[in-house]
Amino acid sequence: MNHMNTPSSAVRPPHAPPQPWLLVPALFTALTLVAGGLSYAASDLPRSPLWLSLPYLLPLGLAALTWRRPRTPAQRTNRIVAGSIGAALALVCAKAVEVVLIGVGLALWLTHGD
Repeated sequence: MNHMNTPSSAVRPPHAPPQPWLLVPALFTALTLVAGGLSYAASDLPRSPLWLSLPYLLPLGLAALTWRRPRTPAQRTNRIVAGSIGAALALVCAKAVEVVLIGVGLALWLTHGD
């Protein structure tokens, strides 16, 4: 058989079938959204301006990184770590925003007085 006339895509080396990856990003996206919702509801942010919820973009961005299909085991590990960090950040994000706002308020009060 002459392989000279066959396109390179027709001759594929044998390798293991791809493992399903969609469960991992779906899980981390759901965890991040639930953690963010719980964090937001337990804080004073719902009574604040909507722009104070912008820090939630960082955990959501980390969860979005998990949707890129990994090509190596190291990339798989990195995607799982990014999703884990995103879910953890979403859980503490509202309290972190409150701490930053209190710190800014105290700094302004100390520098400018009553």
